[in-house]
This record gives sequence, structure tokens and C-alpha cells, in this order.
Amino acid sequence: MVKIIKSRILIFIISIGISFLLPVIYQDILGFILILSIGIIHGANDLLIIKKYTRKNNLYSQISYFLSYLGLVFLGFLFFYLFPSIALLSFVLVSIYHFGEQHWVANISNTNIVKIKKLYPIILHGLIFFVIVFMNNINIVNNVLLSFNTISLNYSSLRILLIILFLLYMIFLLSSKSMRGYFVGEFVFFILLFFLTLNSSLIYGFSIYFIFFHSLLSINDQVKYIYGDDSLGFIKKYLISALPYFILSILFLTGFYFFIDFESLNIIPIMFTFLAAITFPHVFVIEKMYSIMK
Repeated sequence: MVKIIKSRILIFIISIGISFLLPVIYQDILGFILILSIGIIHGANDLLIIKKYTRKNNLYSQISYFLSYLGLVFLGFLFFYLFPSIALLSFVLVSIYHFGEQHWVANISNTNIVKIKKLYPIILHGLIFFVIVFMNNINIVNNVLLSFNTISLNYSSLRILLIILFLLYMIFLLSSKSMRGYFVGEFVFFILLFFLTLNSSLIYGFSIYFIFFHSLLSINDQVKYIYGDDSLGFIKKYLISALPYFILSILFLTGFYFFIDFESLNIIPIMFTFLAAITFPHVFVIEKMYSIMK
């Protein structure tokens, strides 16, 4: 646990230092590079995970899974088009659970905590993360909400909510014998996350959490599940399997950049809808994977 805390502190210190050195535009560029590389790769092998837990290797099954996956992505787009406010709220709620689960799954999967109590740290972690990000980037977040015809957030209300959630989280960790050992690590984690997002751009601050405290951990768990081992050889195999989907994603985003008229089109809701649509099926696949691993 001490080693994990030290590695987290080091990542945060380096990231905060970079946020002070780089102008916002370069922070965003670095953040986008991280998200469009490691971030895309961490979700590119969903079909391989589906193939693993269904144990169906024939061509017909693989095509069916691929089309079904694309169908879910299309439904995500349709959901946002028909019910933008509800879809946005659903996306945030799903992400809260997804991020919290990834953060805690390795820590509490083998403990004797009953299933319902495992939900508490998972949900509280995800909630605190999003409240911190929203609060420290309130103007940009409200612009996004405005694009979806959703009510704006209030900074003072978010600050009160953050204090309440953080206290509940810390009290829960201290009150649970099985979780008490994580108190210091979680306290330090969120304090440093707060200062990172306070002094960085939205994209950069989010990318640090998304890549170093979510995507890389998820890749490691996926490699273990797919191949039964997370040695370097299997990680290379995982990356090679993800490469075609990674290239397709980059080509799509490149085409999107060159063929869309940014001056006449509000790009924020379109990009957000795209990211949300591809996230929905990924979350369901990973949740299924973890349910089997547990």
C-alpha cells in the first residue's frame, strides 16, 4: 500500500509541475495525446473480452458481436439525439460507477466485505472525482451543460456537496475494519487530485486521472483476464490486437477534424456525444469481465 501511495504522489507531483510550466493550449494538446493513445487503446479490445467470456470463436459469432457492439454505439447516438439531458445524466452516472469500480476492484474484490458495502466506496469515489472536476472547471462544464439544454451547476453547491461526500467517504473507510488501511491513500489521492484540477485545464486534469489511474489499470486487468497473465509478452500481444481499432479511431477523428466546419458548428455536444456513445458498451463489457473475475 505504501508503494502505491508513493507512486500516486509522484504522478501527481509531476503532473502538477507540468500544469504550472505549460500554457493551457499545450496542456490540452498533451491531454488529447494521452486520451487518443492510451485512452483509446484501453477500450479497443472489448470484442476480445467478449470472445473470452462467451467462449465462441467462430467467424459468425465474431461478426455478430461486432455488429451488436456497433448497434449499441448507434443507440447511444440516438439516445443523445432524442433525450440529450437524460442521456448526459445517464452517461455521468455510468461513468461514476465505472471509474469507482476500476479504482477499487483490485482492492476489495478479495475482502470479506458484503456485496452491498462494496458499492459505497465505488460510488463515493466516482462521485467525489466528478464533483472535483466539475467544481474546478465550472465555467467550461456549464458551457457543455448549456449545449445539452441542461441546468447549470452552482460552485457553492458543489463545494458543499464535495465536503459532505468527502467526509462520508473518510468516515466509511475509518469505520470499516477491512477498509481502514486505505484511509491515508485515499485522503492523499483526492487532496492531490483537487490541486491538480485546480491548476490545470479540464482536458489535462481529466486525462491524468483517466490515463494513469484508470486506463493503465484497466489494461492490466484486461490482459490478466484475456491471457491469464500480465507479463510483458502478453501486454505486447494485447497492444497488437488493439492496433487495428486504434488506427480506425484515429482515422475517424482525423477525417472528422478535416471535413467538419468548426466555425459554423457547435462542436462540443457532437464530440461529447461521440465519446459517450462509445463509452456505454465499453462499460458494460468491463462490468461483465469484473463480475466473472470476482
